[in-house]
Amino acid sequence: MLAPIPANQSARLAAIKRYDLGTAAHDGAFDGLVELAAQICQCPIALVSIVRELDQKFEAVCGLDFDSTGLESSICSHAILNDGILEIPDTRLDMRTKDNPLVTNEEDPMLFYSGAPIATKTGVSLGSLCVLDRRPRRLGDTERRALRILADQVMQRLELHEALRNQDAMRREVDHRVKNSLANVSAMTRMAARRATVEVREALGAVERRIDVIVALHDDLYRAEDPDAPIDIKDYLMRIATHLRNIAPPGVEIDMDFESVAMVARRASALGILVNEMISNAFKHAFPDGRTGRVSIVGHRTKTNDYRICCTDDGVGVAGQAHKAPGLGKRIMEASASQMDGTLTTADLGHGFKVSLEFPVPTS
Repeated sequence: MLAPIPANQSARLAAIKRYDLGTAAHDGAFDGLVELAAQICQCPIALVSIVRELDQKFEAVCGLDFDSTGLESSICSHAILNDGILEIPDTRLDMRTKDNPLVTNEEDPMLFYSGAPIATKTGVSLGSLCVLDRRPRRLGDTERRALRILADQVMQRLELHEALRNQDAMRREVDHRVKNSLANVSAMTRMAARRATVEVREALGAVERRIDVIVALHDDLYRAEDPDAPIDIKDYLMRIATHLRNIAPPGVEIDMDFESVAMVARRASALGILVNEMISNAFKHAFPDGRTGRVSIVGHRTKTNDYRICCTDDGVGVAGQAHKAPGLGKRIMEASASQMDGTLTTADLGHGFKVSLEFPVPTS
């Protein structure tokens, strides 16, 4: 017989949707639990069965070759009406199951059922972790307790999945808001620069570029499937260098090439700031009076598995620079290098300048 519709059916269906049940989100997550249930209870079949509006879906199955049935075949739809374990020693003798297609199947009848409800903290039953056998029998107290514990384990994993998903959504929202806020600050800086003197305009332009580096990082984090996972700095640094290429002084070209390497967000941010300063400093000092030239920035792994970034220009070199005292850009590069646990070096090439950073790449 069909089980009565639970009084809290709408809450049940909402919870099933909230926990992403019936989707690929939990593929393989409960396989070990049903295998353990089958072994402990010495039953050939064990299931994590979620009772939906029109059918029951097996999130994990041991001993059967199908993953769902209609409600007319669902014993678990009766189990979710109980607060505790539903055990039917002989399904042929119980009015709830004697006409169930799984029981009346002459070739492979299911004659024993025991299921523990998978319930939320508020008592909403989503389905059950159950075991079935092809012969009448009873479970012992230890086996029933194990079944209850394993059902609770299923619920705890569902709650953990929801918590991690909510945490991910919150972090994405934070990254999105930070990115938008910084973009607004960058826009206001750009507007202020239009009304400023040349000297102030240059300073505000440098501030804007530094903000854009952080905006790019938060944009990458917002788009990432897993914001806690290391990001590939190749794409991130290419975005920064491409942005700088678009605002380069007339006649100054940029060549760029970065080898892929994974890096956590904190270190990627420091590296992005440093690359921005490398290129911006070359623009500012290497090509005075409208000189044309080229800036090359390359990042690659070394033989010792460190990572080296070199920025080289073919400008006037140190001798041709009007201001030789270290400025804010140099101090920012030194601070970023320190954050990377790296070594920053510079070299005057006579007709050009080179700045390099070499830093260790943590092994995963």
